[in-house]
Amino acid sequence: MKAYIIQPPYSMDYGDIDKNFETELALLDQCDSEADIIILPEYSDVLANTPSGKDFICAMKKYGPIIAEKARETAIRCGAVVFANYGFETERGYRNTTHIIDENGQEVGKYFKAHPAPSELKNPGFDNDYAKEVSDVYTWEWKGLRFGFRTCYDFYFYEDIVDMARKELDIIIGCSYQRTDTHRALEIMNPFLAYNTNAYVLRSSISLGEDSEVCGCSMAVAPNGEILANMKNKVGIEVVEFDPKQKYYKVSGFGGKMKSHYEYVDEGRKK
Repeated sequence: MKAYIIQPPYSMDYGDIDKNFETELALLDQCDSEADIIILPEYSDVLANTPSGKDFICAMKKYGPIIAEKARETAIRCGAVVFANYGFETERGYRNTTHIIDENGQEVGKYFKAHPAPSELKNPGFDNDYAKEVSDVYTWEWKGLRFGFRTCYDFYFYEDIVDMARKELDIIIGCSYQRTDTHRALEIMNPFLAYNTNAYVLRSSISLGEDSEVCGCSMAVAPNGEILANMKNKVGIEVVEFDPKQKYYKVSGFGGKMKSHYEYVDEGRKK
């Protein structure tokens, strides 16, 4: 299986948003029929820091329909599943949403960010009511594979990992900004998630520039914690080939049977 992980540029200058968005569209044009999975970052419709929450909503309204149609066209052209995060409008406002578009160009699922960030909670243009209640782990199945999801702030809630692991996921899709995290931190968090769920983690983020030590790090991580690809802050596409059914098993304690890490831990879990 081949995953195409897209990392477009992002700017702290709102004046760059048009240019950054055009680069993202051009990167999608570079995807081809070799792709099985294509992943875009969080808020692929807002690729620059906005002056206000109102401006953020305006950006989603302007660019959201464009990236939605581009994702649909790309899915059909490449015969791939596209995971594209852009705003989804409800009667109450916008939700941070990862849209799943299948190879026929049909939207077949939506993942609403489980843990909206404080900035999202403060924005009156957002609909965060759904996140007030604890919900089950969202999964989506395709070609015998089970997908789970994390979006930016979601990565920090380690208490979710046990429930995710028990869903026997094959791939976790991560659409992120994470503009304040160092590369070192990101290189810890993503292997930790992969190792503790026995799943591949495919994460798409944004670039703050080649010299930046924060953000970026769009990557692919294997279930054993090995980082298969790491874009750091390079703008472009990372193509990763992997076998999603190749899991990692280890001896579950001295003299124990071969099990995944989370199965071994579950043996001794008290709750």
